[in-house]
Amino acid sequence: MEFTKHDHVVFVLDGSIYLTYHDVRKFGTMELVEKHKEEELSSISILGKEINDPNLNSDYLYPYVKKAARPIKTVLLDQNIVSGLGNIYVDETLYLSKINPKNISNKLNIYQVEKIIRSAKNVIDRAIILGGTTIRTYQSSLGVDGRFQNELNVHTLVGESCKACGDTILKTRVGGRGTYYCPTCQRENDLLIIGLTGGIATGKSLISELFKKKGVPVIDADKIYKNLLKTNKIMYNEIVENFGFAIENNEGIDLKKLGSIVFSNPEKRLLLNEITHPHVLVEMNNEIDSYRKKGEKMVVIDVPLLFEAKLEYLADLVVLVDSDNETQIERLMTRDSINRERAIAKITSQLDMETKRKMSDIVIDNSGLVSETENSFNEIFRKLRSD
Repeated sequence: MEFTKHDHVVFVLDGSIYLTYHDVRKFGTMELVEKHKEEELSSISILGKEINDPNLNSDYLYPYVKKAARPIKTVLLDQNIVSGLGNIYVDETLYLSKINPKNISNKLNIYQVEKIIRSAKNVIDRAIILGGTTIRTYQSSLGVDGRFQNELNVHTLVGESCKACGDTILKTRVGGRGTYYCPTCQRENDLLIIGLTGGIATGKSLISELFKKKGVPVIDADKIYKNLLKTNKIMYNEIVENFGFAIENNEGIDLKKLGSIVFSNPEKRLLLNEITHPHVLVEMNNEIDSYRKKGEKMVVIDVPLLFEAKLEYLADLVVLVDSDNETQIERLMTRDSINRERAIAKITSQLDMETKRKMSDIVIDNSGLVSETENSFNEIFRKLRSD
């Protein structure tokens, strides 16, 4: 029997069978313990909950996060808090959570911790299915390479473009570990950006007003768009060139005429988005930077088509305003003075609500009384504040 330099312990079993402890990076330890006294192992008794433990939830993790004045990456790598998350998987978890690895953990709110847990479970589940991550030396117990490295978003991808926003992935060191992240998707936590969205006629404007009453600035993408139609000649002319002079009236572009075209034609709707979104995005980012310079702690970006436009990377957390389908239809019929068929057509022109719920971090049900919605909002707002 031949052994390699990384075979540190060998057990000789009956029948000339060898059980070999192979450890390339020498991270592991080994202890001898009497049978039925495994719980006395010091290396096990101090371990935190594994990421797939059903009891690893925000009730467990949030207290650790709030009392730690350390970068969130070092907290997640601490095996006394969470066991089983290594360097690769923490980088990938924080990317999916839209959290900068250098952010101090006690500045995070409970929704961000919940997002970390969901992201980590998804990362680990996927890595298990693909047999782990082989970057240099790792192989499974069967001696085969893993395949999760083919789905990495940031780890080892320094200099490459982020899949979500297109910015360049950077590498730094956190807690002595090489760390990869996207500076746009994973901003530093001096300003919490809330993405507010919802289905048409679900009552998003109510939640927007409630944020304003709490003193939180709201950046309204629709208002920016309408203002640009008056001030941005390049965008205006490109819309007219592609949709025809018939959409114009004495005051400029007739939004109802333009809307009737794009609601019934997905290709035209995509074309309009391609024309307008880059201009709107520039203005939104300018306003976000302005509030950051003013020292604001929280800002809301009100974007009706946040998911459809693939702009969710702009927000640290996404709040979805939801309502049951029948309420949504009736509200839209009343608001726009249209029949049921037309209302349903408008609703189905957007991404379906079930998909939006899965993509959101916080869902506010606005199907009932305004007072009920306000109560739900107040509880959510309390949790959003990390202090």
